[in-house]
Amino acid sequence: MTQQERHDRLVAELEAMRALKKASNIFDFECTGQPPDRYSVTLSGKGIRRDTSPRADVELVDMHNIDLRLPYSYPRRPPDIRWITPVFHPNISFSGFINLKDVGLPWDQDLGLDVVCERLWDIARLQYMDLSRATNYSAKNWFEDECNLQLPVDPRLLRDRTAPEGGNVIRYQRRGDRRLELPPARDAAEVFFIGEDTPTPSLPIRTGPVRRHGHGDDDVLYIGDE
Repeated sequence: MTQQERHDRLVAELEAMRALKKASNIFDFECTGQPPDRYSVTLSGKGIRRDTSPRADVELVDMHNIDLRLPYSYPRRPPDIRWITPVFHPNISFSGFINLKDVGLPWDQDLGLDVVCERLWDIARLQYMDLSRATNYSAKNWFEDECNLQLPVDPRLLRDRTAPEGGNVIRYQRRGDRRLELPPARDAAEVFFIGEDTPTPSLPIRTGPVRRHGHGDDDVLYIGDE
């Protein structure tokens, strides 16, 4: 990758992070560099922490701060990720570092920071964990033997401004990435997924002006040529 290609990628990442911020009441960030190659991400939502003492109680927290650094070889190499605020999760080391492979997001160049941040939020709220790839064994043992929390501890999606409570969720897959998982829905009927392999339906024949009759038609939206 040339220096110009890396520059263009960093500019695109900044735009994606700005778009994510507009779509979320949870997510915020500060960045440094021209274009940015380091982000300080803030997630304003619930998670848990625990002091290092084995007898310490698990406590709820309501804010997370995470450091993302993009190495010189980015995006061939993944971002370096470290949780700055206290956190208790089996896939986050005692020093706060995360390996994306351990949290179900193996790195490739088609992934972007906005997708990474969505996974970090799922980690923070305990929507996602993989006990088989634990790096914090104290947390692993606690979740296996002692946890009585209702998970996730925060039910919101990161893009909560575009997914209102009780409404349908339309989630778009990032081009080139076929491994991302949709978060579990309360009702499968609430989720409509559009991916690269979704077939294109034939257009309906338009016979006159659009009319709403109030007989259940309101769930149908036609977008096409006039």
